[in-house]
Amino acid sequence: MMDWQEHDEHAHRRRFARRSVQLPARLRIGDTELQAMTENISPGGAFLNVAVPSTTDEVLASIGLPHGRDLLVRARVRWRRQEPPGVGIEFETFLQGLGESELGQILR
Repeated sequence: MMDWQEHDEHAHRRRFARRSVQLPARLRIGDTELQAMTENISPGGAFLNVAVPSTTDEVLASIGLPHGRDLLVRARVRWRRQEPPGVGIEFETFLQGLGESELGQILR
């Protein structure tokens, strides 16, 4: 059974509980593609270990989910971490395959 309890000071502000993961991801920012590692994920967004330009506010993200499925989303950068570098993204549009409810089922 998955522990969906969050144990940090910002948990009460989140719409969805996060799940700690280590999933490969690719980000497309304009013509640039970056490799990233997903640190945590929820049906509403994810945190990715990656350095992106400070002007980046929107990305296309492909996150490799378990069982060979990929999540392809358009997402908005909501916050940044300097060290180690990373970005918190909020999913805006599910572009193919899974939607928010299907992602929630997989993450249970």
